[in-house]
Amino acid sequence: MAGVGIPTESCRRTAAWRSGRAVVAAAGVALALSLPRGALANSANDLEKAHGAYVAHKYDEAETRLRALLGPGSPAALKDPDGIADARMYLAAVLLAEGKKPEAEAVLDSLLLDKPEYQPDPLRVSLQATDALVDARARLHESLSRLQAERVRLAQEEKARAEAERQKAALHLQMLEKLAAEELVVERHSRWEALLPFGVGQFQNRQETAGWLFLSTESLLALGSVVGAAFMLYDEGQADDALKRHDTTASAYNVRAQAAAWVGDTFAAGFALVAVAGIVHAQMTFVPEHTEIRSRTLPAPSLSFWPWVAPAAGRERGAGATAGLHVRF
Repeated sequence: MAGVGIPTESCRRTAAWRSGRAVVAAAGVALALSLPRGALANSANDLEKAHGAYVAHKYDEAETRLRALLGPGSPAALKDPDGIADARMYLAAVLLAEGKKPEAEAVLDSLLLDKPEYQPDPLRVSLQATDALVDARARLHESLSRLQAERVRLAQEEKARAEAERQKAALHLQMLEKLAAEELVVERHSRWEALLPFGVGQFQNRQETAGWLFLSTESLLALGSVVGAAFMLYDEGQADDALKRHDTTASAYNVRAQAAAWVGDTFAAGFALVAVAGIVHAQMTFVPEHTEIRSRTLPAPSLSFWPWVAPAAGRERGAGATAGLHVRF
């Protein structure tokens, strides 16, 4: 019959130690995840440490540190373009010191393709590394020229695009200001008003020449009719007075009165014909409405402001206050 093992004191200590180590490891992971990136790895300091290793001729350590700083998946990878360029320069110097010239040339090519204008600090790298960078720039002259031309073209296109956007915005603002400074007025016309004589319908239709023509013609004809009627009444009165006096001039006054009546009737008939012609013309050329754009003065921009003070929210009475400034345009 198999017996049941009883844990000894040593076993209990081992289990407790393992459990405690697991708890400490979990706490360490949680602490590491909660720390900001700058606390996990200070890239700038790591770059200086890598350069110090290079200066101290610890090339293996320097290369390891620099590759970690340049590795895309590394948590300590550099993000600053200038820092990346310096790290590549230091790595190229380290590789040259280690006799790895092809690898150094590849690193320098990448450096120049990403940052063609880069110039190293001659006091921080060897003369051999500086000369290798000059050789790499000469080797990549055509590629760098095309790259620079492409960058200039893109910069010009971006500048032109920004200028076009600026002009578009200015034109849009000008259009808005024009719309705000103009008022559309619609004047509706009446056909009943167009039935009036003396060119009223023509003036309503904005036919100034025709309006003045009908107004003047009808006014003269109406005036002639009134004058003829006045002379007729005068001569008839004179004829009546002559008949009462048994004067022989009565017949002459009657003839003159008949002539004045004929003239007045002629002018009245002419007035009626011209007035009807004007009304017909106004109705045939009737314009239902007239649209006009009028300018209006925009109000000048104004700015007003005033301070305010209030008790602080969420605090006990007397514990504090808040202040601010209201601004109104």
